[in-house]
Amino acid sequence: MKTTIFRSILFLYIAVIIFTAAISEFLILSAVRSHFESKLASGLLGQILLVSDSVPFDRGNQDALCRSIKEKSGVSVTIVAPDGLVIGDSDHDSLSIKNYGDLPEIQQALFSGFGMMVRTSDTLDYEMAHVAKRIDRNGRVAGVIRMALPLTGADAMVSSLRIQIFALLGGVLLVTSLFSLLQANRLRHLLGQLTEFSTSLVRGAFGRKMLMDRTATGEFAGIAENLNAMSDELQRSTARSIEENERLSVIFRSNPDPLILIDAKGMIQMVSSSAKTLFGEQIIGKSYFEVVRSSELASLIKQVGETRITGESEFAVQSPVEGVFSVLVSSLCYKDRELAGFVVAFHDMTKIRKLEQMKTDFVANVSHELRTPLTAIRGFSETLLDGALDDRDHALRFLTAIKNHAERLDNIVDDLMTLSRIEFGDISVVKNEVSPADAIDAAIMALKDRARQKGLLLRSDVAEADTMISADKNRLIQILLNLTDNAIKFTEKGGVIVRFRIVNDTPEFSVQDTGVGIAKEHIDRLGERFYRVDAARSRELGSTGLGLAIVKHLVRAHGWEMSIQSEPAKGTTVSILVQ
Repeated sequence: MKTTIFRSILFLYIAVIIFTAAISEFLILSAVRSHFESKLASGLLGQILLVSDSVPFDRGNQDALCRSIKEKSGVSVTIVAPDGLVIGDSDHDSLSIKNYGDLPEIQQALFSGFGMMVRTSDTLDYEMAHVAKRIDRNGRVAGVIRMALPLTGADAMVSSLRIQIFALLGGVLLVTSLFSLLQANRLRHLLGQLTEFSTSLVRGAFGRKMLMDRTATGEFAGIAENLNAMSDELQRSTARSIEENERLSVIFRSNPDPLILIDAKGMIQMVSSSAKTLFGEQIIGKSYFEVVRSSELASLIKQVGETRITGESEFAVQSPVEGVFSVLVSSLCYKDRELAGFVVAFHDMTKIRKLEQMKTDFVANVSHELRTPLTAIRGFSETLLDGALDDRDHALRFLTAIKNHAERLDNIVDDLMTLSRIEFGDISVVKNEVSPADAIDAAIMALKDRARQKGLLLRSDVAEADTMISADKNRLIQILLNLTDNAIKFTEKGGVIVRFRIVNDTPEFSVQDTGVGIAKEHIDRLGERFYRVDAARSRELGSTGLGLAIVKHLVRAHGWEMSIQSEPAKGTTVSILVQ
């Protein structure tokens, strides 16, 4: 570091000094030379004026006159006619000299009266200053007198001055080198402190304070203060970041909907607790496709990765769980839009879709159940209008059928209204002390004639006659009436028993019949509105398909539980646990 800093500072100083010296030399030497040439020109112009009156501008040879002037003044002399013809020269035979009309100093003199030009002599190989003056006589241009002197004196002066400048430059460079070495040592020490402190920050040692030497002033002291402030701010920012990450992690993990964080390679990096419950505990580090084997999810993630636009879709998942899910996929990108990963949110739509299907089935069933008796009533009415009314026997049979179907319509509407009021809470359950034996007797009394008409034995079996339970008496009687009525309808021989007993300290009602029974695959759907195992037979028996749904809701309103055990051709037992 020392060598690097020393060289950097030294080279910088040398470059600045050399550049400054070069500019200074150029300006100084140019000024000196210009001053020397100006004085030389003034002197030559004065000598031209001294001899101008004695110079004839005849076309004859004036070489002798020019050499005489040179011997007295020591300068070269040339006499030029207005057309540029040389008519006299102190150094050459004028007859052998070409026309000087194109020389710059001659042209300047003819045009403005005075001309000067510095150029290298073709024969002497050094620079000479040429000064020309136009001579006018009688209002006309008589010619031009040119005098010239070598600039050897100026060159000698410039060379001497240049040597002095270089000597001064060498001294300055020596001093600069020593100064650079001292500065390098000082900077090396201060920068070493800064480097050590900044390295500790890189390693995460936030909150430290940097103490600079007393030699650290100005910018270094400011840098130290800024680094200390940065250390404090990094400590606070890191603490905030850790706290924020923990908060986000808690929010992410505790989200009620299953959430999965996937990196750009499709590997699971983080999951919410609900996702672990749904897909399993050990899924972090696995490919999402290995966990959720769904081609629809793979296509959705691919689409979001290409467009960077949040995508949503709903599809069925078969593995590792079975159900219908609404899936929302959002892309995670760095600042440069490079893909970092995805957040996948699952919302279980299985129950909602099942309810929607039940709603659809309910509407279809209501339409069908109402249309069937209405169609029958309309058909019988039209038959009566067409003439059957005159036949008493047929008229009575048709009117009886119309009455039965109207009663069936009334029962369907009444059951629907009852079920609707229960579901919307319009029918409340008010619990009081109720005797199970009295409730069973009320149900049997209401239905004993119907059982007798079918030749069935309808009886009660109350093991704990003195027991009292907390229930809404009217709703309890309605539950028992509906269950017993269903049992009578679907039992052709044998009988129906309505029981109450205490099982494992829990009161239990049950209605047992010896009827047609129910296949196992139908039991879970019993209690759905209008669901019947044998729809045609049920209608024939006058069942609306709503009685068991009403029972199910009333049982739930009491906070009780209902279960069904049945076997085809052997009968069915519906039990209610009073909790």
